[in-house]
Amino acid sequence: MALSTNLLLTGEVLRQKWRSFANRCGIPADQQLSLSNGWMERFKKRHGLREFKRHGEAASADQEDQSSGVKGKKTRLTYAFTVNADGSDKLPPLVIGRWKKPRTFGNHSAAQLGFLYRNNAKAWMTTILYQEWILNLDRDMVAKGRNILLLQDNFSAHVPPEELRAIRVKNFKANLTAHVQPDDQGIIRCFKAHYRAKFIERAINRYDSGITPSAIYDINQLEAMRLAEAAWREVDATTIRHCWRKAGILPIFPDTPVPMPTIPISSLLRTDAPDPVAEAESSVERALDELVDTGALQKANRMDLNSLLNPAVEAQVISEISEEDIFCAVQEQKETGDGAGGDDEPVEVCPTRSEVLQAAALLTRYSGSVDDPLARKLEDLLARFTRQVRIESQASMRNTSITNYFARK
Repeated sequence: MALSTNLLLTGEVLRQKWRSFANRCGIPADQQLSLSNGWMERFKKRHGLREFKRHGEAASADQEDQSSGVKGKKTRLTYAFTVNADGSDKLPPLVIGRWKKPRTFGNHSAAQLGFLYRNNAKAWMTTILYQEWILNLDRDMVAKGRNILLLQDNFSAHVPPEELRAIRVKNFKANLTAHVQPDDQGIIRCFKAHYRAKFIERAINRYDSGITPSAIYDINQLEAMRLAEAAWREVDATTIRHCWRKAGILPIFPDTPVPMPTIPISSLLRTDAPDPVAEAESSVERALDELVDTGALQKANRMDLNSLLNPAVEAQVISEISEEDIFCAVQEQKETGDGAGGDDEPVEVCPTRSEVLQAAALLTRYSGSVDDPLARKLEDLLARFTRQVRIESQASMRNTSITNYFARK
């Protein structure tokens, strides 16, 4: 953050800030740390702080960084995406929310629900979270015998730890990121478009089921994460390759023998192929058209595409984060951040297994009356899902019986 805001940050500045926060916490002066040089060195190492010489562009550029995320009326989530150049390695996104265990997760952890999820009081990407993530990725690369180059945004929290073994990290220059970062060439916009299209389709379904227009957009954290998960699946290898080519940063080696392609040559040579980002944006427009046609949205209230995909409320200018913001975030994290939260989220009671089986049977009966290949696929999926629910139900009953037996003893 110091580099991105052109701020001179020294050990003495860190000491003064520490004393300021200690005073805010009400720590008496005679009980405050001495903040010796040894303490300072350990502090800098623990938080990934390094010394930089101020010269050239980094020292003089007027930079404006933004923290990206998905922010709704009541819930903010930050997503971190990682993909390789041909789309064959698309990592699960790192999701950052406010609560360690949102109430909508029920009795399940984020890992049990299939998410790579972390939390802090402001749902921010921090150096600690980033370093935990990249060290896990590094261990995975070492285990697979791979060495990779990781290109990343020049963001203040992206401070790679020194102990990386299989990952070489390079930052995009701040004034070039928007032009050469593949994510910024359409990957993130494509994800947002797919998310918005699915969100609008969900609102239409809720309206058709009798929910009032004022409530059709209500969504809790787990529901939003499931929609985002589905949207990320829609960002396929074709989209990723398209955005990497558009960035123009891949090297060309004319003297290197060309290996046999793993994808059709025609897909690389065609210049008339449809733009996947434009197609995703069109899906949002079609969903908006349908929302207007149903009467759930007045045409005069329809948002334009750019405002919908990049709402102003998403942008958080890093330079505007005050000392008070940081202090409140840490205090909130200590008090509530590690527990369950999200009282203001709409939470519906999860259906019982019996209700799920009844709903599956109802859908099966309906699909049986429809002559359509999609209905046959739905029947197959419902049959497999029903078997899985029954297996889980039987396992739960066995565990309960064993527990009751030992309880009687």
